[in-house]
Amino acid sequence: MELVVRTQHGHLSPETRSRIEAKLAVLTRYLTPIRTVTVDVSQKDKHHRIQLTVAGEHGVLLRAEEKANELMQALTAALDAVRKQIERYKGRHWRNAQRHDADTSAAAVADQPAHATPAIVRTKAFAIKPMHDEEALEQMELLGHAFYVYRDHSLEVRVIYRRADGRHGVIITS
Repeated sequence: MELVVRTQHGHLSPETRSRIEAKLAVLTRYLTPIRTVTVDVSQKDKHHRIQLTVAGEHGVLLRAEEKANELMQALTAALDAVRKQIERYKGRHWRNAQRHDADTSAAAVADQPAHATPAIVRTKAFAIKPMHDEEALEQMELLGHAFYVYRDHSLEVRVIYRRADGRHGVIITS
């Protein structure tokens, strides 16, 4: 497992880095093999922010971001979040493997709970008109949605969305 620790401001002491490495070693109990674990550490005022990204085999990518007053508290919270994601992933992976191994009939599939795998339950079609980012943000807020799809005046498709911190971001297609 390759460990990458990045900091926004300053450097981490060797003791802190070794404590982070020791805490992250527990991940190998939950998911193997893990290719890389990236830890982004930043501090704003008195709050430490940890962004933890785990890249496993077969394209598994898990990410958690936590904030706390203490660096190790934020790391522990991020580890707990990633551990829950690993358990969900492994449960879903195990269910899918069991489903593919067994010879299932239509009746057996009907008996499975609806929440076993994500499914598309609705498809929407709508006209997209050209608008500025501010107008799209206003439309998103008026609708009460977390995102809004629109075209800018150069007719490129964009998505404006509400971030976890309450601010907004724009995804631009290429």
